[in-house]
Amino acid sequence: MSRSTNYKFTCPCGEKFSSPIYDYVNVAKDPSLQYTVLAGLLNVSTCPACGRRIAHSQPFIYSDPAHNLLAFVHPRSDVPEEARLLILDKLQTTYDSAYEATETPPLQVIFGLDQLNELINAVLSQDERMGRLALNTFSRDEAERGQLLHIARKLAREMQCQVEVEDLPDEYTVWLFGARRQIGAIMRELAARG
Repeated sequence: MSRSTNYKFTCPCGEKFSSPIYDYVNVAKDPSLQYTVLAGLLNVSTCPACGRRIAHSQPFIYSDPAHNLLAFVHPRSDVPEEARLLILDKLQTTYDSAYEATETPPLQVIFGLDQLNELINAVLSQDERMGRLALNTFSRDEAERGQLLHIARKLAREMQCQVEVEDLPDEYTVWLFGARRQIGAIMRELAARG
């Protein structure tokens, strides 16, 4: 099971809200989180009032047992060399003592989310790689926007995809992120109804 903690944020607009911040992601138990990571949305919180995004630079463990992948991920790629060496030494010591006699995959240490995305994409088949679909309206009617979001969430739940909203004054976009095969199935379903 993945592990997160609810953090409280205060947006520059004044809105106070809480959002989950992950320190352990297990895609065997929470497969949709893989696409949250690939979309660059893990540990990114969106203000419910103004839509501003707040990125929380929290290191985390990424585990994908099906692809024999275990990684410590530091989200920033600009960590100084001295700090990298300290992190690597501490992690190696902890990993060696904790997983000495188990069949755990080797721990990889990654600095930067781009490097994690490359590693994930290297082990995924073409059908498993991330696909995305945008559903949008130019209507300013809150009821229409709410209906679009409701439909998108229903599709996402059925197809095990993630939903992200981009709420602009003149355009309302609901993004669906998931495996290419799931996104393709949603597109075929929508085309058949259209």
